Amino acid sequence: HVGTADRGYLAAALAPAQLIGLLIGTPIATRLLARGPALIPRFVAGVSLVVAAAWAGFALSPTLPIAIALNAVLIAGAVLVTPVVFVALSLTIPPKVRSFGYATAALWFLPGVVIYGVIGALADSIGLRTAVLLNAPIFLIGAAMIAAAGLEIDNDIRRVWGQAAAQSEVLYERRQGRVKLLLCRNISVKYDNVQVLFNVDFDIDEGEIVALLGTNGAGKSTLLKAVAGLVEPSDGSIIFDGRDMTYTPANETAGRGVTMVPGGQGVFPALTVRENLSLAGWLHRKEKQHIRDATDHVLELFPVLRERLDQAAGNLSGGQQQMLTLGMAFIEKPRLLMIDELSLGLAPAVVGQLLGIVRELRDAGTTIILVEQSVNVALTVAETAYFMEKGEIRFHGPTAELLERPDVLRSVFLEGAGAKEALSNGAERAVASVHDRAPAPNGDPPTAESGSRERGQGDPEHRIQAERGPSGPAPRAKSGSDDRLEVRGLRKRYGGVVALDDVSLTVKAGEIVGFIGPNGAGKTSLFDAISGFLPIDGGRILMAANDGEIYDLTERPAQIRSRLGLGRSFQDGRLFPALTVRETIAVALECSVGVKDPIAAALYLPAVIDSEAAVYERVEQLIEFMNLGAFRDKFTNELSTGSRRIVDLACILAHQPTVLLLDEPSSGIAQRESEALGPLMLKIRDQLGASVLVIEHDLPLLSSVSDRMIAMDLGAVIAQGSPEEVVHDPRVVASYLGDNQAAIARSGDRT
Repeated sequence: HVGTADRGYLAAALAPAQLIGLLIGTPIATRLLARGPALIPRFVAGVSLVVAAAWAGFALSPTLPIAIALNAVLIAGAVLVTPVVFVALSLTIPPKVRSFGYATAALWFLPGVVIYGVIGALADSIGLRTAVLLNAPIFLIGAAMIAAAGLEIDNDIRRVWGQAAAQSEVLYERRQGRVKLLLCRNISVKYDNVQVLFNVDFDIDEGEIVALLGTNGAGKSTLLKAVAGLVEPSDGSIIFDGRDMTYTPANETAGRGVTMVPGGQGVFPALTVRENLSLAGWLHRKEKQHIRDATDHVLELFPVLRERLDQAAGNLSGGQQQMLTLGMAFIEKPRLLMIDELSLGLAPAVVGQLLGIVRELRDAGTTIILVEQSVNVALTVAETAYFMEKGEIRFHGPTAELLERPDVLRSVFLEGAGAKEALSNGAERAVASVHDRAPAPNGDPPTAESGSRERGQGDPEHRIQAERGPSGPAPRAKSGSDDRLEVRGLRKRYGGVVALDDVSLTVKAGEIVGFIGPNGAGKTSLFDAISGFLPIDGGRILMAANDGEIYDLTERPAQIRSRLGLGRSFQDGRLFPALTVRETIAVALECSVGVKDPIAAALYLPAVIDSEAAVYERVEQLIEFMNLGAFRDKFTNELSTGSRRIVDLACILAHQPTVLLLDEPSSGIAQRESEALGPLMLKIRDQLGASVLVIEHDLPLLSSVSDRMIAMDLGAVIAQGSPEEVVHDPRVVASYLGDNQAAIARSGDRT
């Protein structure tokens, strides 16, 4: 029963309540900040509860004085939280976006405008008191939301302060004459609920080359992705050229001159080589002359790309794709170039060439972060190194000091007793062979024919005697020799490119044969043809199975070859991304499942239970053998390149093949893991009694395990024989090895 004019007088009389709320709220905000920022949202939530209660009392007030008093509480409470909220906003919003943050906070008033319009409309139908009462649950919801912010406010404030401190550090360093191009402080990264990086500190001076080394799964690639803007840090600060770019999106990061070369997956496979190179110049599309000059320079560095300009990038070999990825990065004129796995899948001669290019880029002003599994390769270009393990920095200092830290450079996955000695011997043989360029013992370079005669591979009685009939299924014959695999005259063309040119070879039972050759020589194509993933234009493939019979595999599909005992690994670790490590290995044991009846499985009969128990018992044995316990329940797409490689090896062991094709097994594996891989391959050969064919660019590793080596170039076999004979061959040295000793001896002692 208060008139319109009286309501105005009452509102004016209650205005001092706003001043009271402001005078109370300001010192409270100061005290709460001193005691702990997390108390601020709790205080605001508590005041909101009081305001909600005041709304309820105001709506149900029986007398005018009580309504006036409660209205004063509402006004004072609303003003009371204002300075407290703005203090919280000022602390949790980075300075560079503070005005934008305040503007965003103001948007939270808009829902209130809509809600009050609804309440006003309802007042005419449900009554004024009931409509006013609806304010209470609104403030209760707000109190719950603000209270929840208390869980994050400390982290938010720490991030803002950390970013400010990092920028101040960069400015101080520059005043001292030291230019920090990149500075990372307390970087933490999570993938869902799995934390990968833990408070990582990393910095690099302008014009410096820094090696980022570490064990498989240590977080090296994740750190590069955080710098590049591909993953968002959960904590920490990233300062580039004095500017905060902690949460800068990847396209803006690239625009600032930060370029990342990803390991193994850096091209668009459906586009041609020419189109990939054209896309690389997108950021500089207005600088036509630069793009032309840079593209010509890349094609001079990698002539094989010029030959395949109009072919799909997906048809290139793994090493050629890595060349294309590096070429695309060079076109972008980066200020900071981050190379993830420089030597991944590349021949020693190419790696030696790239090391020279990296130095040239540094001399031209490009700052470089080099992630490399081989300490030997990293030592040749970087003077400073960071070593990571389990998401933390374990070492920072001169790269040469790493060799004196066996506690850091150790094998994590593979237990390689005697690995160091074996790989050291292999490195010594490999490097000495190339360094000396000595002729073979008989005074002439060994040829493929002489190598074959020495080991008896060319004798008729040592070859598999099985001829294919003119039609019908391939005949089978009992093996009269110890040959396990024979390849006769394989031919394959991709358009005008010769991938395999009349390749013939034999592999004995229990023999390890190593394959070397430049990128694009046809090594992977040969393995694809043998395993049934690549249709051939001519030739035959014969294999002796465990039952002693000879099978013609030429026209048999890949799954039949697998059942006959042919195992295969791939360069890129082709695993099931949505399965855990445990499930992936279990799938590899499918051939060992005792009960495969789907009806029995649906009914979960006792025989099925026993069969599954046997499978998972074997899975646990393999996990323990490969030291994969920490990754048992992780999805394979969450693993690093090297970690996936270890899982891939476990799956191969589960298959128990009699002929095993390993395509660059050390690719992406840390140097100490590679040194332990040699004894593991010997152990696999001995336990399975398998013949092993290995494509590998790590010459010390290959030399230490191979009974015989075969060198290929341009799709043909150019030399074969003992490791010493093959690495002496002038054709192998010219086309493949080069003269960079670190690139040749990627593992083993550099001495």
